[in-house]
Amino acid sequence: MTLHPPVIWLLLLVTVSCAQHDSSHATTDTPPLSHANALEYSYQLQELANADQADRQRILQVFREHGFRSAQADTANRWLMRRDSLHLQQFRELERRYGWPRAAEVGTEGVGNAYLLLQHAPDSVHTRYLPRIEQAYQQDELPGSDYATYLDRVLTQHGRKQRYGTQFRRRELPDHRTEDYLDSIEDMPHVEQRRRAVGLDSLTPRLQPGTLVLKPD
Repeated sequence: MTLHPPVIWLLLLVTVSCAQHDSSHATTDTPPLSHANALEYSYQLQELANADQADRQRILQVFREHGFRSAQADTANRWLMRRDSLHLQQFRELERRYGWPRAAEVGTEGVGNAYLLLQHAPDSVHTRYLPRIEQAYQQDELPGSDYATYLDRVLTQHGRKQRYGTQFRRRELPDHRTEDYLDSIEDMPHVEQRRRAVGLDSLTPRLQPGTLVLKPD
């Protein structure tokens, strides 16, 4: 099951309704890439994705050594934000040069690498790229679970209810324990049906009965 808390160390990102239904403004066709350019684009996307994951391994090591609330963790978080901003800038330069990555040219892995980079972009970027992510899903270039996660993040960022139950938060209890709970979900009685449609596991077994609180792992 895909669940992502809105904290920097666990991040892998107009109104939302307009972004969902007006994808034509962000999906202008570009001429097919030459074989050489397609290979170069695919390679550069993979390099950026590799750097993204290496950065996260590095920062997790800091958290293991010093804790999530240490001064070292704060410094590491700021460093990761700068790195993510740099990777986003590099991706957008590639996009301007080659267009939005298409599976026919860079493979589904290349499209997935673009998704990964956008997931870790600032919140202000996510809505702009939602039509691209939605189109990639509709064209079977991106798994439904990735689309659901991305859409839920955009919705919650705009203060709206999520649709698939992929987003949760963590709060500290009076006894200093913590618990994770889901952001509000639209049409909760049918969330399992929507999750199945995009390939997500059942949510019900993970929840404490009658609540949106996740059971401890």
